[in-house]
Amino acid sequence: MDKELPKSALGPKPPRSFIRVSKSNLPGYKGYRASVIFRSTIDIDTIAERIVAKIGNFNKETLVTSFDLIKKEIYKAVEDGFNVDFGFGRTEITPNGSFEYLDEKFDSKKHTLVPNLRPSPQLKQRTARIPVENITLETFANAPRPAYVSLKIEPRTVDSTEPYNQLPAGLHPFISIYGSRLTLMGDLPGVGVQLRCVATGEEYFYPSSEMSVNSSNRLCFLTDIDFTPGEWEAVIGSQYTPTYHLYKKERYGYLTFTVV
Repeated sequence: MDKELPKSALGPKPPRSFIRVSKSNLPGYKGYRASVIFRSTIDIDTIAERIVAKIGNFNKETLVTSFDLIKKEIYKAVEDGFNVDFGFGRTEITPNGSFEYLDEKFDSKKHTLVPNLRPSPQLKQRTARIPVENITLETFANAPRPAYVSLKIEPRTVDSTEPYNQLPAGLHPFISIYGSRLTLMGDLPGVGVQLRCVATGEEYFYPSSEMSVNSSNRLCFLTDIDFTPGEWEAVIGSQYTPTYHLYKKERYGYLTFTVV
């Protein structure tokens, strides 16, 4: 597994992670538990795109295909009876279920084998150096939920320096809107994203079926708009609720951004 690095090789300090402390619901336990919040997930396609952006002589499709081949071999090796050290950690399997006496045989009806991933020393090291800020329940409930438009793959972090809500003029292969509670759900006509140029009144509507990413904190979709300089509006319509029970009518969120 990957060993720890000297502190000088770890690079700049990572951005903060946020935690929220709440009362535990475990029966018989009166303490409190903490959970990490505001942490998005990226997939292997995004990782490959980030590598290509940094080292241009790599091909994204080749990287993704290579990863898929390695992943399939790891699955097969686990089935063949091996623990696999894949750098970030090591796969292990353990039996689950209680045994009533010493010589009791494994019974698939009451026992299972379950996978475990043992993190590497370097993964533990890199996680331990992340600064943490505690957000109280009141602060979390009343916190502003900014949304912004971006061309970037990566979500904005607390240390980002690029301006909010700006796009360069011209054509773009896709744009992303980041925020919270953005999921497009429902089948009413207004469910989707409408982009509008304030100066000309031109409007472009993108339904949920055209989203390449449709999640609570990110919407991403292809556009064929030649963005002209000036003020633009994005109107997000959805019947989404955090409990996944649809509202009877569309609820709208509004975002303005500038094309420069």
